[in-house]
This record gives sequence, structure tokens and C-alpha cells, in this order.
Amino acid sequence: MIPDSHAHLDLIERDTAQVVSEAVSAGISPMITVGITIDSSAWAVDAAGRYDGVYAAVGIHPNDTSAVTPESFERLEEIARSSEKVVAIGETGLDYYRDRSPGEKQAWAMREHVRLARRLGKALIIHDREAHRDVLDLLADEGAGEPPVIMHCFSGDEEVLAECLRRGYYISFAGPLTFKKSGETRRLSALAPVDRLLVETDSPFLSPEPFRGRPNSPERVRLVAETLARVRSIPLEEIECVLAKNTAEAFGVPVVEG
Repeated sequence: MIPDSHAHLDLIERDTAQVVSEAVSAGISPMITVGITIDSSAWAVDAAGRYDGVYAAVGIHPNDTSAVTPESFERLEEIARSSEKVVAIGETGLDYYRDRSPGEKQAWAMREHVRLARRLGKALIIHDREAHRDVLDLLADEGAGEPPVIMHCFSGDEEVLAECLRRGYYISFAGPLTFKKSGETRRLSALAPVDRLLVETDSPFLSPEPFRGRPNSPERVRLVAETLARVRSIPLEEIECVLAKNTAEAFGVPVVEG
């Protein structure tokens, strides 16, 4: 079974039970549904409780941090503690591409997420869009690294990759790995040690080729895994085992055999 380490099941405009069933039938499990607000984090925990093979991450996306307060993080911690199927904190980070939240508010919220992840011993999912240096500096300043750090939908260059690997972070690749003009991303995916690799869909966003531009869903993570196997010149069955093992180690979820 191939894991989808990062999806937003609440944002897929189809029946969640059907989405999960289709994914499992396609050989995809486990799936981690990721919160981006307080409400979507609570939804993720509820979904994880209802569906086998679904786990939750709780967090506030950097683009949604303009109105967060200390009380927001008290509530987020309550949600995180409410279920054993919460396996990560995030997604959090910095986004300098969209001007939806002040940079200083994003940074404050990111620090709160890092501290919550360390306090609870949960993996930390990082969103980094055009903010590589500041993200790495903040993570270093907060001493992030244990519990595991996952660089969601990796978009950095070779220097950023090398620094993330030096720190032991996991590198997650999504649909852009398959895009025709993403040769550099594919080259970087071949440089990371196999024990640091994860794959994801970021559903309903970032559909891989040949579905680019359409709503994404977890079963399409197989296309990302197939591209990764081809780029690294290893059998798909081998990359499936690697990804299952890495996801289990990063998030503390069980390995699911097909």
C-alpha cells in the first residue's frame, strides 16, 4: 500500500467515505488529512475517528494566521490531545507568495506550532513557499528536529535540500514531481536518501500529470510514487516499501500491507 502523507479530505468536494474507499481500493493507505484552521483540524480528527487508515494532523495554515491568538493555540492543543489518531502538528510555516497574513504573525504562529509539536511529541508538517531561509532559521532557532520534521511539497533548491537532510528532515514530494517542466524537482528527488522520502497529494490541489488542473484525490499519489521510482531507477514495489516504512517512522502510523 502507498501512503498519502498529506491530503485535505475536507476540501475535496465529494463524499468523504467514497473518497477514502476509492483510495483504499486503489492501494492507498494510510492517509493523513491535514487541518488548516481550527475548524478543519477538528474535522480532521473526527474523520480519523470514522475511517480506518485515516489519521489527522492539526494546525493553522500560515495564510490563515492573521487573526490567531494564544487562545487559538489552547484550542488547537485540546484538539490535538483529543485523539490518539492525531499524528502531527501542522501544516504550519511561512508563505511569502500570498499576501494573506503578515510575516511576523506567520512567524509567531509557526513558533507556537513547533513548541506544541515538541510538547506533544508529534511530527511537525512544514509549509514553505518562497520563504526557505526564514523557515530554516526559525526551525533552527526553535531546535526543531525531534519529533520529526516533514518538509511538505518540497520546493527548495539543492542547497535547501542539503540543509534539510543534514538536519534529518523528511522530504515530501507531490504532484509537481510529475509536471513536464519539473526536471529540477525530479533531479533533487534522486539526491535525497531513500529513508528521507515521502509522497503526498495535497488533495484537492496539485493533481499530477495527466490530471493536472483537475481536483486531486488520494488515489493519485500512486502517480507520484511511480515517478519517484522511475527517477531513482528502482522497482515500484521497492519504493512502495520504502514509503510505507518512512511514513510509519515519521508519523508513528502502522505499515499497511496490500
